[in-house]
Amino acid sequence: MESLASFLGPNEVFFLSQDDKARVPIEITAATKQAPLLMHMQYRVSLPDHDWVVAAGHKLIPSVYAGIVIEPNGFGNPSKVTYSGPTFIAIRSGKHSSSTAKSHANDFKKIFELESFKSFAYTNTGSTKPVVIISADGGPDENSRYGKVIFYAIQHFRDFNLDALFVVTNAPGRSAYNRVERRMAPLSHELAGLILPHEHYGSHLDSYGKTVDKDLE
Repeated sequence: MESLASFLGPNEVFFLSQDDKARVPIEITAATKQAPLLMHMQYRVSLPDHDWVVAAGHKLIPSVYAGIVIEPNGFGNPSKVTYSGPTFIAIRSGKHSSSTAKSHANDFKKIFELESFKSFAYTNTGSTKPVVIISADGGPDENSRYGKVIFYAIQHFRDFNLDALFVVTNAPGRSAYNRVERRMAPLSHELAGLILPHEHYGSHLDSYGKTVDKDLE
C-alpha cells in the first residue's frame, strides 16, 4: 500500500492509520508498564498507596487516528510514505460505549471536519481526495474481514464519492508496525503517573463502589 500511495502521490491519496490504545482506568495509575529505572531518572512520580479501581468498568477508550504525510514525486518508493502528520484522539467511556465499527465510522467523518486534516483529506480545489487508505489492526471493529466494517466502508465510499477505498491490516503479530503506534508512545509517556479522578463533579458511587446516581455518572 505504501508503494501505491507513493505512486499516486499526496494530491490523490489520503492515508490514515488508526488503532485503539489500551483502556485507561480511572482513579489508578493510567499507565503502569514503564521501566522503573527510566521513570526514576526522567521524572519524579508521586502516587497514592492504593492501586485498585474505584469504579469497576469505568475506563476511557482512546481511539487514535494518524494522518500520514506522503512526500511528492515518490514514484512508488514506499519510504516516501512517512510517519509524520496530524493526530486525532477520540475518547469514549468504556462503561457507556465501546469501540465499534460504527464509532470508527463516526470518527472518520469527524476527521474530515477538522482543520488540521483538511490538507490531507481534500485536494487544492476543495474536493475529497479520490483514494483513501486506512491502515488498521486485526480487531473486529477495524478489520475488513468483518461485515460491519465492510458496511461502513461502502458507506464512506458512497458518501465521499471516492474512486478507491482500501482498508488494510498488517500480518498477524506485526500490528506494532502500524504507523499510528508511533503516535501512541508519547501518549503513554504523558499518562505515566497520571491519575484521573472519578469524583471531579461529585461522587456517583456508594461506599461499595456501586453506582447510585446514574445522571451524575
